[in-house]
Amino acid sequence: MTLKAYLKNTAFFVLLVGLMSFAPTSTTPMSKDHGGIKVGQYAPDFKLEGADGKSYQLSDFRGKVVVLDFWAMWCGPCKKKMPKIQKLHEMYKSQDVEVLGVLAMNNGAEEKAKTYFAENNYNFKLLYGDNKLTHDYELKFLPTVVVLDKKGKIIYLTTKPNPNEFEDIKALIKKHK
Repeated sequence: MTLKAYLKNTAFFVLLVGLMSFAPTSTTPMSKDHGGIKVGQYAPDFKLEGADGKSYQLSDFRGKVVVLDFWAMWCGPCKKKMPKIQKLHEMYKSQDVEVLGVLAMNNGAEEKAKTYFAENNYNFKLLYGDNKLTHDYELKFLPTVVVLDKKGKIIYLTTKPNPNEFEDIKALIKKHK
């Protein structure tokens, strides 16, 4: 190898190592289907209005396992998943588990969502998301389901269809409640 080639390769290596030192790192496993929040991180807090007219803050639910179902009125797969989300609510409502349906990426559809919940007898909490929530959770796909442990740490996150999702979430609730 010539001196010129050696210096060129060395300079490239030094530049690469220098750039890598600025790259973000994580000690938690990266979710394969979501670019933002990750399993092992604490969920961003939020304060949202509920369909019942009350204001809810995520931190209000510390001490409970929390299931966040991000959905939209225009999302067919979201609506298809709702009966199982309702079933989770019914199974665990008397325990330290909170199921929250969060209308996301669908500003202006709050009344339609409230009517949809009533027509389908869904009685878990319906919260109205906003642009800050979409940004903080880096929502890109719906439905997105996030499960938090009692301390607010993300223990489950998916945006992809999972035929075992209901059973997976039940197992996590059992482990963390």
